[in-house]
Amino acid sequence: MTPMTSGELHRIRELFRGRIDSLEHDTQRCFWPISDPSAPGPAFFPPVMYCFATLDNFSSLWAGWNQSVSRGQNQTNRMVEFSEKYLLYPRKETQIAIHFWRHKLMHTAEPRVLKNSSIQETYVWSIGTSHENHVSLVGTNDPKVFKLHFSPLAFVKDLREGIFGPSGYYWDIQGNLDIQEKYKTCFSEYEDYKITIKP
Repeated sequence: MTPMTSGELHRIRELFRGRIDSLEHDTQRCFWPISDPSAPGPAFFPPVMYCFATLDNFSSLWAGWNQSVSRGQNQTNRMVEFSEKYLLYPRKETQIAIHFWRHKLMHTAEPRVLKNSSIQETYVWSIGTSHENHVSLVGTNDPKVFKLHFSPLAFVKDLREGIFGPSGYYWDIQGNLDIQEKYKTCFSEYEDYKITIKP
């Protein structure tokens, strides 16, 4: 394995910074106060979808794959492991968050109530600008129902720290040849997606 050059690492740093800056800009725009009383309120779902697509992207580069190309690879596990390591999110809460907002919102146009049949718990969701209880399960009036709150603005802050902080992914990639190779492998996959268009 050949170590990345300083130029390659600089390009990666700028790519990472650009992705997070874009997420932050779009998220702030969705929550920007509009003085016109007839204007719609904040747009909650678009920034959440962008947050989880960005998490998918960074976890793909870190793991070395985006599409599952062999047995044993699982998108949810990859995203959870990245979130635990770099965003310091708890495992259970992260699994629920990914099911709410990467799987259900992305595929059914809204997050759904989730039921954990193994321990008879039900999970409901909330989205907002408050950082309080971000990616935390909070009890409700029903002892078997828990609410998971997600703040896109808190996520952007946590992601920036998880990438560029002193224990962040960008710093790991600089000194770890295995992580560098995984990045290169995934980036090559990104550049070589093929589709078949049927007539």
